[in-house]
Amino acid sequence: MAGTGAVAVKNQVKIDAALRAFLCATALVAVIVMVTSKQNTLIVVSPVMTISVPAKFTHSASFTYFVTALSVTCLYSIITGISSYSALKKQGRSSTDQQIQFVIYDSLMLGIVASATGAGGGVAYEALKGNPHIRWNKICHIYDIFCRHLGFAMSVSLLSSMTLLVLVWLSVCVLAKNSGRR
Repeated sequence: MAGTGAVAVKNQVKIDAALRAFLCATALVAVIVMVTSKQNTLIVVSPVMTISVPAKFTHSASFTYFVTALSVTCLYSIITGISSYSALKKQGRSSTDQQIQFVIYDSLMLGIVASATGAGGGVAYEALKGNPHIRWNKICHIYDIFCRHLGFAMSVSLLSSMTLLVLVWLSVCVLAKNSGRR
């Protein structure tokens, strides 16, 4: 029976490390897509004059927060992935203290990523649909490439949020299983 428990812990640590690598990849992709979301469009001011108007992620505080939050998440996943991998190298033994820290920090990162995705998604929705009540015009018909980048970055960020949620669940399940043995 003792061998079965060690295999289960080793498998849990492998899953944890794989999920952290996936979290790093999704956060990095979302950041890269958002940072590269730039588009210039010519706007006709008069019959003889047009001006080039750029759209960049830096033009919105929500998008800047999104990039910052997901960059921190990517760095966090690298650090905790190394920690999880080092636990795997130690015969698959994962300490209770480490699991508690993972639950706390993963929950914190989940809140940060979810809030950044919500903030960015809200602004992206306004860009797509506009808001006639306060006279904010939709811009996605003008900045179509920019808006596609926004939508893709928000979708990938949702994957990051779901990955963090699974990591929290995994750590809580391991803690619950370990507390039942005592």
